[in-house]
Amino acid sequence: MTDDVAAWAALLDTFERALDGGDEYVPEAFARPAGPPPEHLVARARAILERQLREIEAVGIARAEVARELATLRRIPPTQTSGPVYLDVRG
Repeated sequence: MTDDVAAWAALLDTFERALDGGDEYVPEAFARPAGPPPEHLVARARAILERQLREIEAVGIARAEVARELATLRRIPPTQTSGPVYLDVRG
């Protein structure tokens, strides 16, 4: 396996680990290997790209949902107490 092929395979492995790991795995910065991806890795790279695009779309949807929830919470008027409030922690 040439260095370029090994570098492309390692990069694709990193992308797959990041997709499979969710928030648990955050890859370090990476550099694009020299030259185009080897022909036998193109289908794998496209499949990874499709997974990444689906994840990006899911994050956008989740972000919009959170924004709606925050907007709803901001409409709730703050409560005001007329005096000190104590919590009985001894029972």
